[in-house]
Amino acid sequence: MSWDVLTMLALGLFGFLALVVTLITSLLKQLPELVAAWRSLTTSGAGCTCRAGGEGTAAGDMDAESGGE
Repeated sequence: MSWDVLTMLALGLFGFLALVVTLITSLLKQLPELVAAWRSLTTSGAGCTCRAGGEGTAAGDMDAESGGE
């Protein structure tokens, strides 16, 4: 194995590690926003007006009694 191969291998490895560290850092910086968005999405029900007990209807459902009118 020549010095050229070792040098290229070392440069590639350090470049890959720099990329991984950068991606992890950016993800950790965005984590509070992602958690807040997820919580607001789950608490709002994402536009569904149905209840856990099945009493309501989802948005866009037709009533069986009205015949869809």
